[in-house]
Formats: sequence, C-alpha cells, structure tokens
Amino acid sequence: MRLGFFAYPWDLLDEGAEAVVEAMAAQCGCNAIALSANYHHARLLRPRAAGPKTLQLPGAVAAFQPQAALYPDEHLMPVPEPALVKAGVLARVREACTRKGLDFGLWTVGLHNSTLGERNRHLCMVNCFGDCYTYSLCPSHSPVRAFLQGVIRDLCAQFRPDRIIQEAVGYLGARHGVHHDLFFVTWDEALELLLSLCFCPACQRRGEAVGLGVEGLRQNVAGLAEHLLNQERGDLPLSFAHSQVTSLLAEIPDLAEYLSVRAGSVTELVTGLRDTVAQQGTKLDLIPASFQRPVSRAWLEGAYLGQLSKVSHSLLIPAYHDSPAQVAADLEWAAWLAPGSNLAAGLNACNPAVGSAEGIAAQAQACAQAGCQGIYYYNYGLLTPDRLAWVAQANREVQGK
Repeated sequence: MRLGFFAYPWDLLDEGAEAVVEAMAAQCGCNAIALSANYHHARLLRPRAAGPKTLQLPGAVAAFQPQAALYPDEHLMPVPEPALVKAGVLARVREACTRKGLDFGLWTVGLHNSTLGERNRHLCMVNCFGDCYTYSLCPSHSPVRAFLQGVIRDLCAQFRPDRIIQEAVGYLGARHGVHHDLFFVTWDEALELLLSLCFCPACQRRGEAVGLGVEGLRQNVAGLAEHLLNQERGDLPLSFAHSQVTSLLAEIPDLAEYLSVRAGSVTELVTGLRDTVAQQGTKLDLIPASFQRPVSRAWLEGAYLGQLSKVSHSLLIPAYHDSPAQVAADLEWAAWLAPGSNLAAGLNACNPAVGSAEGIAAQAQACAQAGCQGIYYYNYGLLTPDRLAWVAQANREVQGK
C-alpha cells in the first residue's frame, strides 16, 4: 500500500527537499508522495514554518517552467512561480524519491485556476443568469482540454513521475470560497444544483447536439433559482433538501439528460488525459471531485464514478470526514458505483477533522479494510509536529508494525 502526504513545494523548499523526503520515509513511514505541481489561489497557515507563518500565493501558480511548444494556445499556459522554478524543487524531490524508493506522484489542479480564468473568461463556466465563474475553466472547451494535456506532457517530460494525481476536472459550482464571498441566503441542495449548471456556448452546443431544448432549460433553471434566492423559506429539515433535488430531476424537462451530457464532457476530458498519460508511460490517479463531499455528491461536479473509473488507473477519494465510519461509508459507496476499480483515499489529518492519533489511525484502518491501494494525508505543511507523529503512528498500525 502506498502511504504518503499531499505536499506543497514551498514547504519542501523551506525545509529542504531532500531532508523532507528523508523524514517522510524514516520518521513517518511513508513510501509515496503527492507533490503539488500547480495550485490555485490560496492563503495558508503553516504552523511549523521557521519564518512567517502565513503564505499567500500570488495567484494560481506552477512550480515548474512550462515548455511553450507543448501548449497550443499561448494564453493558456501555467504561470510559473519564480522562486520554486529557480530552486528546482520538483526535480530535487524526484531525485530524492528515487534514492529513497518513494513513489513520486505529481498532484496537479486542472480547471480550478482563477489566474487563467480571468485572462480567458470565454473559456469559463457560465451559470443560468450569465454569471461567469472565473475560478472554473469549463471542461467542454477544446482549448481547455488541450491545456490540461499539455500540462501532463510537460510534467512527464521534465520530471518522470510515477503517477499523475489529477484534481479539478469538472464543474466547480457557485460556492467556491472566493476571497470575501458574501453569500447570505439560505443555501440548499436544490440551489447548489441549479447554480452549478454551466450554460456557456460550448455546453449549450453539446446539449443541442443531442436534441435538448437548452435555452428553454436555461430559462426554467433561472426561474427556479430566482425563486429560491429570493424566497424566505425558513429552516427546513434535511429531508426537504434531498427530496427537492429528486423532484427537480424528475419534473424539469431535459434536466437529467443535460446532467448526463455534462458528465459526458468530464469523462471525455479525462479520457484524453488518460491517453496522454499512457503515451508518457505513467499512470493517472483521479480525484473525482474537489469540493463536493461525500463522494456520493461528486455528480454535482459532473463526475460519474462508474464512467471515470474506466478511463483512469485509480480513483483517489478525498474521504475528509470526522469518523472512521464515515470514511468507510464513503469508500464503500465509491466501490459500489465503480465495481472493480482501483481505489486510493485522501485523509484530512488537520484540525478539526481529526482530534487524536487514535482517530487518524482508525481512519487509516478503514481505508485498508476497504482495499485501498494508497492513503495520502492532507497536508504535510499544514500539520503540527504532533499531527505528523499521529500520521507516523497510523502508518505503523496500518502496516502491522
């Protein structure tokens, strides 16, 4: 079983790439790493950092210098972070992993890119009201797919990863967490669904190609969303939210079929990535959804597990929950929807998701019992020294040591 951390390159730069890989292997019992090759906007609190404790990224940045010839559109290229590129962090970690025998995975964030979205608004998601979600490139656009394939070719050519761990391949929806979001309405599953649908020109063309009345659907969705946004409905039990989503799927003409078309777009994108990875002689591990948890909600991002398991080497499920029972249930659901698929899991070792060494160890055991081929703990640079020790204990127990 692969055991490792999700990790950010700036943390390895600060602590020393070689020293971190050595510590992960010797002290934490790791035999793998998921190292971020590019990332979205973020402001991070790093408790163990020797200098400033907070780090704010200047944008959606990459830890490598892109090779322009691999990207058909000069306006769609990763934006390199100079300090990370100059230090050669990815190459240094690759070399250290080779020496220590760690599985070297490069974790790449695909469509979640505000920097490129702001520069290419015509390639972003557009909701039923015409609002552009600049943090979410749309998977239906051919230039977007070519961009993601270029990233994979670039990473494989430069760093020879054992696997690409691909995140953010679908539709990210309205609740993203943009800096200082001010959303003060009652938010439920129905509104989440309605405002997560993309009606950009590329998505509309895909719907029309299978005979759907897309403009009529958009108007219907907009009318319902307008009502939900402005109607004071009070506190309703959870059963209302679930039944209302089911009702929307049953009652709105063409909605279920439009969701199927949308999922087809995501699956086509991932198929192209799988083929690109295969050409490079490595593996594609797919994180089906970035924001929607548990995995039974991945469909809200256009991720249909049964389809995606057939076009990827492994599904990596972010089972970021409070209890081992929830982790087990999440993985069981994924295995049921994608029978025979290879599964790996992400566990959140941060506060407040887990509160003790026993807690994270029990979650790791749940992953092992579910037949997972890998466990990746989130996230190396965000953990206190005690929590690193908890991960080490969990790894010992799951390995029977």
